[in-house]
Amino acid sequence: MGECVYSVFTGKAGGKFCRAHLSTFPQPAQAFHRKAPRRWKNPRSGRLSWKSAPRLFAKKRGSAAVDRAKAPISLTSHRPRLTMRAQSKPKTKGAIDMTESLQKSDFAAYIQQKRKAAGLTQEELARQLYVTKSTVSKWERGVSYPDISLVRDVCQALSISEHEFFTACDDVAAKREKRDATAYRSLLRGWSRFFTWAYLLAAAICLICNLAVYHTLSWFWIVLTALLLAWCCTGLPLEQRIPHRPFVFAVSATGCLFLLLFACWGYVGGAWLDFGIAVTAVCAALPWGLFLLVKFCPKHRGFPALVMAAVTAWTAALVALCTAVTGVSVAQGLSLTAMAYVPAWLLFAVAAYLPAHPCLKAGLYCLVADFVLPFFNLTLNALFPEPGALTLWDYLHWPPLRDFFAPSFWQSAQNGPQINVAVFVLGLFASVVVLAAGIVLQVRQIRRKRKS
Repeated sequence: MGECVYSVFTGKAGGKFCRAHLSTFPQPAQAFHRKAPRRWKNPRSGRLSWKSAPRLFAKKRGSAAVDRAKAPISLTSHRPRLTMRAQSKPKTKGAIDMTESLQKSDFAAYIQQKRKAAGLTQEELARQLYVTKSTVSKWERGVSYPDISLVRDVCQALSISEHEFFTACDDVAAKREKRDATAYRSLLRGWSRFFTWAYLLAAAICLICNLAVYHTLSWFWIVLTALLLAWCCTGLPLEQRIPHRPFVFAVSATGCLFLLLFACWGYVGGAWLDFGIAVTAVCAALPWGLFLLVKFCPKHRGFPALVMAAVTAWTAALVALCTAVTGVSVAQGLSLTAMAYVPAWLLFAVAAYLPAHPCLKAGLYCLVADFVLPFFNLTLNALFPEPGALTLWDYLHWPPLRDFFAPSFWQSAQNGPQINVAVFVLGLFASVVVLAAGIVLQVRQIRRKRKS
């Protein structure tokens, strides 16, 4: 590049200076003097002035003055003077100067080293690249560089990457990652073969034993389907050559599960097949639902809530099916399920969607967990009434706090219901303390954000 010069242009004959388009010039390698002496001579009018000299960032007095200026003023001295200097021509955008990023000698030595490491002579390498031997010799002597169209072929012949070609050094990190990936794939392949041969050996042993003892295949089908299900859960996920492995795994595991159910029914018999199929279908619905959620909406804003809703719906369906088959009231079963999931949903909402300080969240966790005890007791009393059970008034009407710390209070068997009240009260006080500390920290955090 040519010499970098900041220039200002003279304006009209009145001694006024104006600023040219300084942004069009390259940045100078050294900072020039910004301030000028108090007394200076105008080169146009020849008058002395006690005013300060024009700065680099002076305002432009008019476009006509800039257009009329043809010669830049060098600011290499305190007194501005007119000089004529040829500005260097900027480089073409996108051009690559190999001498700036890579020395020819380094590149030549690297090409020669990799050629010898590959066990090739210059003539053999030239034959693979369809060039002459002298061309390869020029590369290794640093006279010239390979053509851009030969980069991929050179990298393939020398077993290097394009990054290594342009930097003339080995990419140790990339080779380490490639080596680790190869070792990991080999490990997965080894474990997959181990599980496969182990299950085949177990199936062969069971086949021989079943035929030797019973002279027929009876319980062997149960073992075979169980081994297939085990292989689907352990060996199939390790197979790297199977496309769409998650979907194939889900389908195979579901099919083997139903085959195992039919094998058990065929060996044992009975009228429980309908119930078994229904329970198996409901149990398989949860992993299938989670798989579909992860497959189609992993980045959805409400993905955690969708997962929680799927688990809740699956639990409700399973409880409804079991209560309907066993003859228990379905309403009571769903009520117990809802009672169990209410605090779970509260804790989930605080953890996932409340933007608060961790200490404040911990206080809310303690508060919700403390109210779980009276909530469960009161709900169970409403569903299954019992005489002498605790009521809401018992939890709100506390005995003196000093009774809670007396050893006789906890050792007496007559104070069984009151122990629940004591646990609730002590937990409530602890929750309030943690909650107060969280509120203070949250207020400090908000004030700190406003100040910043």
